[in-house]
Amino acid sequence: MLYSIVSDIPGRLRLRCGARLFDEGEARGIAYRLMRTPGVRHAEVHPANGSILVRFDPVARGRVLRVVDSLDVLALPSEEVGTEDFCTAIEVADENNRFALRVGNLVAWRLIRLALLPTPLRIAWTVVRAAGFVREGLRRLLAGQLTVEVLDATAIVASLLRGSFAEAGTVMFLLQLSDAMETHVQSRAHLALKEGLVTRAENVWLVGDDGDVRISMAEVRRGQVLHLTAGSVLPVDGTVVDGEGSVDEASMTGEARPVRKAEGSTVYAGTALQDGDLRVRVDAPPGASRIDGIATMVERSQELKASVQGRAERLADGLVPYSFLAFFAIWGVTRNMTKAMTVLMVDYSCAIKLSTPIAVMSAMDEASRQRIVVKGGKYLEALAAADTVVFDKTGTLTHASPRVERVLSFDEMDEASVLRYSACIEEHFPHSMARAIVEEARRRGLRHEDEMHAEVRYVVAHGISTTVDGANAVIGSAHFVFEDEGVPRPDGLDAMLEEVAPRSSVVYLAIDSRLVGAICIGDPLREEAPAVLARLRRLGVRRLVMLTGDSERCASHVAAHLGIDEYHAQVLPEDKSSYVTTLRDGGHVVVMVGDGINDSPALATANVSVAMSDASDIARAVADVSVLDASLESLVTMRVLAQRLMRRIHDDYHLIVALNSVLIALGVAGVLPLTTAAYMHNGSTFAVAALNTRRLLPRGREAWRLGLPDAEAPSGGC
Repeated sequence: MLYSIVSDIPGRLRLRCGARLFDEGEARGIAYRLMRTPGVRHAEVHPANGSILVRFDPVARGRVLRVVDSLDVLALPSEEVGTEDFCTAIEVADENNRFALRVGNLVAWRLIRLALLPTPLRIAWTVVRAAGFVREGLRRLLAGQLTVEVLDATAIVASLLRGSFAEAGTVMFLLQLSDAMETHVQSRAHLALKEGLVTRAENVWLVGDDGDVRISMAEVRRGQVLHLTAGSVLPVDGTVVDGEGSVDEASMTGEARPVRKAEGSTVYAGTALQDGDLRVRVDAPPGASRIDGIATMVERSQELKASVQGRAERLADGLVPYSFLAFFAIWGVTRNMTKAMTVLMVDYSCAIKLSTPIAVMSAMDEASRQRIVVKGGKYLEALAAADTVVFDKTGTLTHASPRVERVLSFDEMDEASVLRYSACIEEHFPHSMARAIVEEARRRGLRHEDEMHAEVRYVVAHGISTTVDGANAVIGSAHFVFEDEGVPRPDGLDAMLEEVAPRSSVVYLAIDSRLVGAICIGDPLREEAPAVLARLRRLGVRRLVMLTGDSERCASHVAAHLGIDEYHAQVLPEDKSSYVTTLRDGGHVVVMVGDGINDSPALATANVSVAMSDASDIARAVADVSVLDASLESLVTMRVLAQRLMRRIHDDYHLIVALNSVLIALGVAGVLPLTTAAYMHNGSTFAVAALNTRRLLPRGREAWRLGLPDAEAPSGGC
């Protein structure tokens, strides 16, 4: 493909290939081809002007140009299926371009009208434009709503009646700019929500003639049959063709009670299979399911707005009647319409109502750029107010990829058979311990894919009961195997494990009610955990708690090393949820951080729930905040972001009240002409809104002092 280089700086290239050389689908296909190139960080392709913008590691420049050189204009790649993260990046780039284009058009057309249109035509154009604002104000007024829109319409009409057409035009222009900014920030937050709400696994099990085959989500097509097991979030809309299970459809319907699904039932992407085993025919592949369109409803939901945002909206509308009362009072006392109109042209409501939601949505957008998806403004407010953080241990305070340290065999079964049977059972279940067992079997070259098992019964946070080679098998915790399933505990088992694996987590395997093996899994602490917990304390968190289903021995070791205030070992999922409920009832604002299926009840109970990057599908679906980064340091980032957002909102109130009070006083005193007051009011409103789009997270020396993940150590002296 022929092109010209219009910009070439280290790490960034802009190429021009010719307007309309490719369509939207081909533009996305080209961008995806570039994004797959090693070293490329971002690619944007725009069909309108035929431009290609690529950001990359400097050493990848040659590879980028070779990819573009290799493109055939007669056979350009088109958009590919299953690339959701990439498509979200493209949508963000498109939204940025739309915002820039809209603002540019508003400014350009205003300058053209002022420069070229004669006065009569400018007046006519202003009157025509005012009709839309007046119509909206009347609609609100007739509906019994005395809102900011009514105040705006009244101010515009009053200016027109006074013959101040330039003043009315300026007011409408600034209102349009503010609306463009609010729409842009709202769209960016919407895209971040969409990415976080649609929880899907990277791989699924496809039912084939020769058994289940693991495939990537990109390979899923309509009509295929997928095998879904307990603990997974359904990745597609479909119809159950075999099996039974209980599905949590709260993400779709809001109903917390699980719904029983059997053959012929319809299931939806984003819902969670709590227990059971389903084979589902794909009716709507990824990207076309109902959950993909739910982000708009969530974004607009009053329940997910920060209470401070709701208070700002109510305060803004509540101030409108007082503005009208002040108007009539000043007019009655002074008999001066110009002075009275000051309180219509300079009001508190517009700035308050506009600035707060923009601040909240901008913070959500900034969080998404830090690879943190926040599903509603109220969770940022709760993050700022939280005084207690409750952690799960495995996969949260410890690494999400633990390793098998030892395999112990009992009875007559050898170690290889213990590991092979365990991997066969665990491979279908999304937990870090299960992944460790499967990975160890793979590392040792033990094949287990052909083992047959049926009637799987997964007990959350306990274990799995199934049939392997015709024998009854159970695998899981000591509580599950020895107490729930009644397997006899060998004499001296605990003392032996204390000697050979004092800090390991242990998974037990029993066949036909006989203990045949134990798998000791190393669960090393995350390197950043001590520093992160210390920073959270400095940021105002007073209580750090750890809840784990692991043994007392492991729990006490972790708690002592990290300086945890309180810990509870061998905790069941329902006990985790009850503990969080007790904290909330005691007046604490609780953040729950977890990653497993067993954490889901507690995550759903906390004021704010946080799922780590390697969390199970169901945990990410339940969580209010999803961390896409693998580090606990994102908790510090979220806390700083949330606290600074709340500080910004409260500072906005003081600034808006002070500025507008001064303008009203100067206008009523006759010191400030009405037109100037209107300019200054609308200009300050737009400025406050624009300032609220600035990043909240610090850079440089301050970020380094706070220990934020993206900080760089400052150079020079103190």
